[in-house]
Amino acid sequence: MTTKPWADVPATGPLLRPAQAAEFLGFKSRSHYYRLAEQGRVPSPIHVGGRAAGIPLAWLQAVIAAAAA
Repeated sequence: MTTKPWADVPATGPLLRPAQAAEFLGFKSRSHYYRLAEQGRVPSPIHVGGRAAGIPLAWLQAVIAAAAA
């Protein structure tokens, strides 16, 4: 497993807001997601303007696939 399984995955599909991404991965809070993003264990959000940010669904699916492997 690579250290960042989403590195080679194109940013396709819908963007999930950080709270949605945390829920998708089974975390209880957005702050927990951000802590893991700082550690490089999950992808950092892409800023799309102003304060809006999101994480591509394909990247989150890559994290789950790597954890299952």
